[in-house]
Amino acid sequence: MKKILVFFLVFPAFAFTAGAAVPVSGKIVEAASGSPLEYANIVLLSLPDSSFVAGAVSGEEGLFRLENVGVGRYLLKVSYIGLENRFVPVDVSAAAVELGDIGLSEANALGEVVVTARTPPFRTGAGGGIVASVSTTLLSTVGTAGDVLQRMPGIIADEEGRLTVFGKGAPIVYINNRKVRDMSELERLESTEISTVELISNPGAKYDAEGRAVLLIKTKTRINGFSAQLTERLRQGNYPGDNENVSLSYTKDRLNLFATYNHNYGKQSMSEYHYFTLKDADGEWAHTAFIPDFLYFNRSQQAGAGFDFSVNDRHAVGGQYQLYDMFHKDVTSIAATTHLNDVPYEASQSQSLRNGSSYQHLVNAFYNGDFGGRFSMRFDFDYMKNHDDMTQRSDETVNAAEINTVDISNETDYELYAGKLTGGYKSPAGLIEFGGEYNRISGNGFVRSNGYADNSGFTNTEQKSAAFVSYSHTLASVNLAAGLRYEYTSESYTDGVAPEPVIDRSYSDFYPNISLSTRMRNVDLSLAFNRRTSRPNFEQLNGNVLYVNRFLFQKGNPYLSKSNIYDVNLQARLKSFYLNLGYNYIENPVRPFFEEQDGNANSLLLTSVNFPKSQELNATLNFNHKIAFWQPNWTAGVSKPFFSAMYEGKMVAYNMADYFFRAYNDLALPAGFVLSLNFLYQSNSMYGYVESKGYQRFDAGLRKSFFDNALRLNLMGYDLFDRVKGRDFMQLNNLRWTSDRKRETRYATLSVTYIFNNYSRKYRGKSAAQDDLNRF
Repeated sequence: MKKILVFFLVFPAFAFTAGAAVPVSGKIVEAASGSPLEYANIVLLSLPDSSFVAGAVSGEEGLFRLENVGVGRYLLKVSYIGLENRFVPVDVSAAAVELGDIGLSEANALGEVVVTARTPPFRTGAGGGIVASVSTTLLSTVGTAGDVLQRMPGIIADEEGRLTVFGKGAPIVYINNRKVRDMSELERLESTEISTVELISNPGAKYDAEGRAVLLIKTKTRINGFSAQLTERLRQGNYPGDNENVSLSYTKDRLNLFATYNHNYGKQSMSEYHYFTLKDADGEWAHTAFIPDFLYFNRSQQAGAGFDFSVNDRHAVGGQYQLYDMFHKDVTSIAATTHLNDVPYEASQSQSLRNGSSYQHLVNAFYNGDFGGRFSMRFDFDYMKNHDDMTQRSDETVNAAEINTVDISNETDYELYAGKLTGGYKSPAGLIEFGGEYNRISGNGFVRSNGYADNSGFTNTEQKSAAFVSYSHTLASVNLAAGLRYEYTSESYTDGVAPEPVIDRSYSDFYPNISLSTRMRNVDLSLAFNRRTSRPNFEQLNGNVLYVNRFLFQKGNPYLSKSNIYDVNLQARLKSFYLNLGYNYIENPVRPFFEEQDGNANSLLLTSVNFPKSQELNATLNFNHKIAFWQPNWTAGVSKPFFSAMYEGKMVAYNMADYFFRAYNDLALPAGFVLSLNFLYQSNSMYGYVESKGYQRFDAGLRKSFFDNALRLNLMGYDLFDRVKGRDFMQLNNLRWTSDRKRETRYATLSVTYIFNNYSRKYRGKSAAQDDLNRF
């Protein structure tokens, strides 16, 4: 830590030697009406070679600001969908440059200016983040928002398609300042609707302390008009599936009305094989469990509606309501055997049917205010009600004896109230942001069984209050951003059919962050330190026993403590290369834990516990540069974990390094076709004491737009050679476990999308609950 502190102190000294640099700012407006244009793309080009220097996107009031621009002559290119590009000469000396209003019109002659540079798909954002320019690059044609995010430097998708930021875990995602609570929403947002995506790997104090990485998605906008988007997405693997999405929006002057509906049906199959050994006083138990054909069905619907109203140019209000409803069913057959000291002990067959349903109501409201151009205020409110229920029936035959029937049912209900107030003050001395938030979550649930699991119930109440302040300022060529967040949390938990208090505790903590960013010659540099936290989710805290099968039970641990996380990151960009170096130290990490179920070695209980600590070093290198009709996007990464756990009475280190290589290749073919050839290699990797076998994956696709982008077809094939297979190995205490599984990773999709006036204004609210919604 002393070395890190020295680096933060020395880093600015080197940065100042890069030479004086000043900001360039202005406001983008529609020439005819003078209305501000949000999400206009701004690119600063050097003269005379027109090479890329910096870029930005205009904000809600059309304002933009380019930091750290060196002395010289430049050309500013401004582009906006549906309007002509505008080119503005810029001369930078020792003083800040204010360009004033820059109007865009339907027709604008370029004179004799010739621009030879292409807008790069990625650039460095304020504070060292990575910004993807989607609307002006081939990224706009890849399919959905999920497809765009997978191409961001530092973001990877696991074998099940879940997105993670390398070295950071799952990110918090916002679409136009509204938090995404259901990641499937990313598959309902088409890439052609997106203006920019920003990855913040060092979130500031205004974000919840659990967010180690944040993704900000901004969509395109148009001042007035009606828009409609209809999408049919067909999926064919072992079984067919379909997804239908309807999105409507109407904007008239200052009022925006919108409504959405989505329906999804899916059916997938999977096979699994488990083998584990466990040693106790009786000797060595050996268990095998084979699941030849696990079938999973799900059907879901989501509907929403809302409004966004600008009272005037400085004040806006809005609200929306969303309803989510889902039904799922799975059918499982299990053949299992048990040996004790190599002697057959038990053989069983079981057939299990589970039916589950859930619904969720979500209400969000917001207010945005701008007072005099320097002071701004924002208020967000959330209410959510969530219900889940499930029934399970398992018929089991043991040693060819009569059939035992196990019936289990459970229900859980949660409610959330959340509010957040954020203020900001801009001055020549920098930007100060401050605010506070309050969240309250209450829940209850029960489990009922005919004797094979405990009848139980629980209640859970959690309240969190937070206050934060942050400051950012650019001095010479160095941008400094620092913040401090304080959180106070209280928790109460009861357990049992007749509820008895189990937990009644409270804790508080401070979470600082600091970052320094600069530009040295042609290299963008950013160094950041952040202290974050991770709280157990409600499934991990739930003390009810869940019957999985006769060999495996699952139970949460209400005694889990939060984890403290310390992150250090160094980022560098040189033209088309991005380098990220990271280190994290985690106190009290939560990991899965196995133990005997009620002292019976013939069955296991899966729960969660806090381990003392874990550490990780990681690095990624990305290359992205357009070469004629070929757009390569290649990323290589390596990570080295440091984790220890007990096995057979000895402390064992699980420090195996892992690496990956990902190559996205988009080729622009004649007649407007785009061909994608994508490859992923993942080596063996460690998560705590669990080792996962590596895999390779090859995807290919072809897409094309018709009728001026109104109709789009996208055909994709995933895991064409069926090489993605899961295998995990673990050893902990007196247990060794090997698991093989084959999910349905080879499949094809065909998307047909019709868009009428797709550049409609999007809702500007955001979630006050932040990552608490992720815990359900």
